[in-house]
Amino acid sequence: MTARLAVFLLVCTPALAGAQSLEPRLYLPLPTGRNTLVPSYSYMDGDLVVDGSLPIGDAHATLHTATLAYVRTFGLFGRSAQVQAVTQFTSGTARGTVAGVDTTRELRGLADPHLRLAVNLAGGPARRRAELAGVRFGTIVGASASLVLPLGHYDQDYSVNVGANRWAIKPELGVVQPLAPGWALEGYAGVWLYGSNTEFRDTATVTQEPLWGLQTHLIRTFGLRGWIALDATIVYGGATSVNGTVQNTFQRNVRLGATAGWVLARDHALRASFSTGVYTRLGGDFLVLSGGYSYTWGG
Repeated sequence: MTARLAVFLLVCTPALAGAQSLEPRLYLPLPTGRNTLVPSYSYMDGDLVVDGSLPIGDAHATLHTATLAYVRTFGLFGRSAQVQAVTQFTSGTARGTVAGVDTTRELRGLADPHLRLAVNLAGGPARRRAELAGVRFGTIVGASASLVLPLGHYDQDYSVNVGANRWAIKPELGVVQPLAPGWALEGYAGVWLYGSNTEFRDTATVTQEPLWGLQTHLIRTFGLRGWIALDATIVYGGATSVNGTVQNTFQRNVRLGATAGWVLARDHALRASFSTGVYTRLGGDFLVLSGGYSYTWGG
């Protein structure tokens, strides 16, 4: 029972929140030679949905995350491409009753950083900013690979940590289909593949099955200044094992949300989003609010 309880908490750790993220416009062709710095803040609050056989009640978490992202665009074999580096600092509290005992875990530290490489395979040739003026895109097909590095704060004496102490990689395919003028529909399909955590609760080894994800975004643009997107995602899979013993940690979760962006000036923009759980079989049923600012130079 103790092992099953600990593994459930591992699945709910903030390090895995990115598996259910909603990110529109990831495959939009951008001018090459461009650098973008994006500081942002996210607030996450909600219940932890548990396996009913575990002695956990009133599980709840509140988290604050400061994120700094850097994006560089370039041409790759004549196609538009970009590389992204993201680092996060998380602070918050997870609390609940475990076997009738009130339990609280304070979380504070650097989360696992991640890198992402994306390239447009069709519909997005590499262009400088001046060459994009007046261009209207057709169907765009892109691919990406995200890599999570096990460099975040991790303490093997605790079941819940900011970092996950393992590698993870996510290959993804994205399609952007323009609709009527000012409208576009996006779809992304990807899968998280996880390495092993060999330092879970002293000497145990935790492995996790692939976690599949599908995102869709309906986007409305307003000239060159602003845009808004209605977002949806579903994740499926991700059951864990402890020393080879399969746990009841299979995920099947659905989230909905919205994202908006507004250009303040030539190289300055704001972005805000929210999302909420619609159906959560297991994991964090969170309300997520976030806002950020981006500054761009070059290109």
